[in-house]
Amino acid sequence: MSRQSSERSKEFLTVLREQKGRILSALLEDGTIPATPILWDDETLSCEEYVTLVYELHHVHLPELKADGFVEFDRHRDEVRRGERF
Repeated sequence: MSRQSSERSKEFLTVLREQKGRILSALLEDGTIPATPILWDDETLSCEEYVTLVYELHHVHLPELKADGFVEFDRHRDEVRRGERF
């Protein structure tokens, strides 16, 4: 694995790992947000990484946050709101 691809892989893993925290932080500022990954301006992902991130967000992170009562996830509207335990 090249040094550049290793760094990109680490960046992707960081973005993936931080999604729950980023979602909760965004909900502090706004009570409803789109159900899309949150990336900082200096973060770039390949198309494949972005698709993986969307999948993980919709099928792992948001359902876990919803099960814990922190968010309400509306799949039909593709939005996230503060949950009862927020």
